Amino acid sequence: MAISYSQKVAILDHLANNVAKQKSVVLLTTANAEESLDAVLTSQFRKKAFADGVSLQVIKNTLIKKTFQDVPDLEGPTYLAYLADGTDSDEIGVPKSVVPIINKDFKENFKIVGSIVNGEFIDAKATIILSKTPSLEESMAKVAGGINQLATKLAISVNEIPTKLSRAVSEYSKTIQN
Repeated sequence: MAISYSQKVAILDHLANNVAKQKSVVLLTTANAEESLDAVLTSQFRKKAFADGVSLQVIKNTLIKKTFQDVPDLEGPTYLAYLADGTDSDEIGVPKSVVPIINKDFKENFKIVGSIVNGEFIDAKATIILSKTPSLEESMAKVAGGINQLATKLAISVNEIPTKLSRAVSEYSKTIQN
């Protein structure tokens, strides 16, 4: 179905003022997918993505190219996945949400084209790697856990020094008395 010029202008405005300003946007396509996507599957996919705070929108490829210049040539219907509330997430938030949903339930229906991270296009392989990257909170928790383990070991070691010194003095005094 053709869209009017005013609709295209409204879509471009939405893309430029909301979607393009986000740190990450994932591009998906149903072109060359193993199985076609029907209304029921589309609705299921949208619900799962929206539960993670991600909005999906099918956008004409020409409008995507006007908004994101680095995107390669696109074919077939292209979905943009981005944060629904427009908040400024980190660079891995959207890929971490969308890629697992696709891999678990919709692998035959979608292909990952890539993503736009901080205004630059990255391919599908890099998007998948990005989706497996620990978030800032996860990384901080790992560092804090490592520091906690180190501090515990250090405290145990420091506490053992007087005990070992005491034993050594006791043994030495026994040898002197004999």
